[in-house]
Amino acid sequence: MIIPFHRPNIPKNWNDLFLDSIQSGWLTTGSIVQTFEGKLSNYLSSEYVIALNSCTGALHLALLAKGFGEDYKFIAPTFTFVSTIECGCYVGMKPILIDSQKDGFLIDLNKVEDILKRDTSIKAIIPVHYAGESLNLKSLYDIAEKYGIFVLEDAAHALESVSNIGKVGNTNYAAAFSFYANKNLTTAGEGGIVSTNDLKLAKKIKRLSLHGMTKDGWNRFQTYGKWEYDIVDLGYKYNMTDISASFGLWQLNNLEHWKFRRIEIANQYEKAFKKIDGLILPDLNKGHARHLFVIQLDLSKWSISRNEFIEKMNNRGIGLAVHYKPIHMLSFYKRKYDYKFDEFPRANKLFESVISLPIYPLLTDRELSYIIEAVFELSEKYIK
Repeated sequence: MIIPFHRPNIPKNWNDLFLDSIQSGWLTTGSIVQTFEGKLSNYLSSEYVIALNSCTGALHLALLAKGFGEDYKFIAPTFTFVSTIECGCYVGMKPILIDSQKDGFLIDLNKVEDILKRDTSIKAIIPVHYAGESLNLKSLYDIAEKYGIFVLEDAAHALESVSNIGKVGNTNYAAAFSFYANKNLTTAGEGGIVSTNDLKLAKKIKRLSLHGMTKDGWNRFQTYGKWEYDIVDLGYKYNMTDISASFGLWQLNNLEHWKFRRIEIANQYEKAFKKIDGLILPDLNKGHARHLFVIQLDLSKWSISRNEFIEKMNNRGIGLAVHYKPIHMLSFYKRKYDYKFDEFPRANKLFESVISLPIYPLLTDRELSYIIEAVFELSEKYIK
């Protein structure tokens, strides 16, 4: 049996995706993007949503729109994907990396406040809702207000997540979401959004996403549209197309149904694996989006390494992943900022032990049982 780490949901009839404006010949940013933004605004309980071509672009433009530059620093977790960090580097900011909290995956907010007390050049924090687990946003927002910093949530994993103060994405700061191919919702492989309740910020991000232009193509070229425009900022090319938004709308209509299937799969994993003493299971609270199901090997109880575990599962035809190699271990960032390995003990331990299991709506019960059986076989053979 071959089970990939991810298998995307694709419509049986592609014609269902192509709405009137596409069928009439409009392919790029237009009315379907606007519809998609409106539906996501309602879903996230956010005043404004700007659709873009990636979460990386969303993170970049949010920082750029705030006017941050070389004189400033930002805080981010080391246990994340590189896009969380590179977006700040794009605008010249220096990343201050923070270790994960004890016994968890998320950034350690106690360490965040300790650093803010000592360094007034820090102007932003980019926390990550890892795997779909939401941060303690109440505490984070209290810290942000106390020290006057901007909160840009990396919500790439968190479209369905709910925090201790409400829906992730409903923020007076900004949140960036990913619609990459393996996310809970994808816009045909690539895409992302920014959500915010700040009108001024939303307008600036929208303008920067399309060359700093005062009008997009839809408003310039639709029937009887006025062609004239101006360039008022140095902008970028981060806009989402109507083709992508059409795919996203179809996925959004199925999101709740797929969410229940993810919950079923996670529950089956939990029920089975709590019987294995050498595994540490994720804490799936009520607001968890279940984008990833990340187990940890208690390596003191295993006679094989995490990489050997993955290799043996791969040999059984099961695709696994590791989320993530910490930023302080990556050659470019280690060389540029001289990060010290010993400063991040929790992230180091996570990197040695985490494994992401398949969790997606198209995973069949037969495949799920096969994965569980394979893990049990390895545990019986290699747990000391």
